[in-house]
Amino acid sequence: MGLWGATPVCQREEKDMGFFATIFALWGLFFSIFIPAAPGGLAALGLCAFAWGPMGLLVWFALYRAGQREKLHREMLGAVGVPQGTGFDHAEEGTGIALSRAKRQIGVLVDGVWKIYPYDDIRKWAIQEQTAGRVVGGLGVANNVAATGANARMAREASANTGLFLTVKDLQAPQWRVAMKEPMVRARWMELLQQEINEGGVVNGEQYGNAQ
Repeated sequence: MGLWGATPVCQREEKDMGFFATIFALWGLFFSIFIPAAPGGLAALGLCAFAWGPMGLLVWFALYRAGQREKLHREMLGAVGVPQGTGFDHAEEGTGIALSRAKRQIGVLVDGVWKIYPYDDIRKWAIQEQTAGRVVGGLGVANNVAATGANARMAREASANTGLFLTVKDLQAPQWRVAMKEPMVRARWMELLQQEINEGGVVNGEQYGNAQ
């Protein structure tokens, strides 16, 4: 299917690992208490691996996922025809956007799926920011774990409501969210989309670099 089709060209599962990172860190710290009392160096080494093995696996998976995200972003840039780092692409938290002035196309990447739309298919765009609340844990491990889970959930919800939102002519994927934590980055992309789609493009590409 061509790049204009509604079927995603590639998919990857994306998982929020903040909660697991906290749990594995608490796990490692708890069992680290017993390492000095281990009977011998081999036992201490085994206990250390037992304590911090889950965190090690999580770090490995995070690095692997980051590599997969970068690969998907490069694939999208290649399809839309935008060199990376020229001021016409953005990647953050497994999401991304790329704008080709020459082709009058916009590529978007969210949760392992990227698609390309012509300017005419972009109905509207908006920026939004939400600040997460915070729960303070009480006494005891159970209360702290519950608070950690609640904080992770609120942070995930706030993140899902922060960024650049695009509404497009697509029944299967009518809205896309591109993560953008920095207000200046969001403002820049709002202005870039305004000039490109509503005002016919940045004159001679002088403001944002060479045209792509």
